[in-house]
Formats: sequence, structure tokens, C-alpha cells
Amino acid sequence: MERLINKLSRLSHIIAQAILLAMAGLITLDVLGRWIFKQPITGTVDFTEIGLALVVFLTLAYTHIKEEHITIDFVVERFSKRVQLLFSFSINLIIAMLMVIITWSTVTYALRLYRANTVTGDLNIPLYPIVFLALIGLGLFALTACLHVFYYWKKVVRNDES
Repeated sequence: MERLINKLSRLSHIIAQAILLAMAGLITLDVLGRWIFKQPITGTVDFTEIGLALVVFLTLAYTHIKEEHITIDFVVERFSKRVQLLFSFSINLIIAMLMVIITWSTVTYALRLYRANTVTGDLNIPLYPIVFLALIGLGLFALTACLHVFYYWKKVVRNDES
């Protein structure tokens, strides 16, 4: 299960990188189009907004697996290794619970967008599929937090000092 979650998180991260590259290219072409031909690319704002949201949500799980989120640990690092592990366990448990709640809330939001047929401003792209794609990132983030909960719990129970 852990390998599957890691692979899916890595895949979502690669997709987010591709989206970011596409956004950079589109924005560059849009700026050049405005500057050289006095004609912007219609829908650049829509694609940029959608792309940025997907980049954020699709990279959450991979960032958590690599433990690259911003942390302020100058207080925690003064405690013993066991207490640090307890903190990591507790934080990941809170993250997992919150992410499950946020994921569920986002599902209901996506369904509301579907029922209301909400679309983007310029190109009339339906928003609910984008939110469902973001849900993949949220769900993976929740699963990675659960993996960390089990990992740190095992270390606390074993009193592992490594």
C-alpha cells in the first residue's frame, strides 16, 4: 500500500510539473502575443487559474512524503527523540483527520458546482472536473499523512532512537 501511495504521489507531482510548464509556456505566448501582435490568447487567465489550483493540490502529497513542508521546530528539537516522535505522530494524526474532513467537504463542493453548472469566465470550462482532480491530491495527502501516522506510531512504540 505504501509503495502504491508513493507512486501515485510521485505521478501527481509529475503531472503538476507538466501543468506548471504548460502554464509558463502559455503565459509567455500570451505576453508575446499582446506585445507583438496586440492580440492576447483568449482563456489564458482561465487556464492559469485552473493550472495553479491543480499544481497546489497535486503536489501536497509528494511534498508530505518528502517531509518538505515548512516547519518551525526550534522548540521541538530541544526535546528528546521520543518526544519529537510523539510530536510528529500527533501532527500527522491531526493532518490526516483534517484532510479527511477537507476532502469530504470538497466532494460536496464539487457536487454543488456540478449541479449549478458553474463554469469559468472566458471559456466556459466546467469547474467541477477540476475540483475532482484537486480531490485526487487531497486524498493522496490524507493517505500520506495516515502512512506517517503509522510510521511514527511504530517508532514511538518501539522506542526507536534512530
